Amino acid sequence: MLATAAFLGVGVAAYKMIAPEHEAGSAALNLAPTPAATHHKAIHRPAHKPAGLTKAQKAARTAAVAELRRQGYTTPKASDYDPRATLRVMIGRPVGDAGGGSYAFFFAKRRFLGRDALSPTAKLRLAGHGRHNLTLAYGTCCPARTVKVRFRLENGSVHARDPIPDSYLRSVRR
Repeated sequence: MLATAAFLGVGVAAYKMIAPEHEAGSAALNLAPTPAATHHKAIHRPAHKPAGLTKAQKAARTAAVAELRRQGYTTPKASDYDPRATLRVMIGRPVGDAGGGSYAFFFAKRRFLGRDALSPTAKLRLAGHGRHNLTLAYGTCCPARTVKVRFRLENGSVHARDPIPDSYLRSVRR
C-alpha cells in the first residue's frame, strides 16, 4: 500500500511539473508560437492574393460548360477557361467515354467559335494563355513528343499560327 501511494505521488508531482499553469478563472491556454512555426508561415505566405471571379465571369464559364454538355462533352478542368480574356478555351472529353479523345472548344467572350480540329486528340492540354491568343500542347506518337500550337483571335475567328499535327499522329489510342 505504501508503494502504491509513493507511485501515485510521483505521478502527481510529474504532472504538476509539466502541466501548463492556468490563470485564475481562465480556461483558455495562453501559448506563445514557437519560432519554427512562425518562420514556416512567413515562408509560405503569398505576396498578393489574386481576386476571384465576379458573378458575370462565373456565369460566362458556366455557359461555356453548358455548351460543352449540349454537344455531349465534359471538361476535366474548368479553370482552363479564362473569363478575363477575349479568346477563351475549354478542353472537352466525351461524356462517358474516357478514351474518346479531347477537343479544344474556342469562345470569344460568350460566343462559341468552334473546335480546334475535325478529329479528337489523345493528349491535349492548355500550355499558355494571353488575352487574344493561346497555346495548346498536342501529344503525338511516332516519335512520342509534345507539339505546341499557337492560336490567335483575328476578326472574330480563331486561326492556328502553327500547323496542327496530323490526325494519325495525335490519334486516340485503341
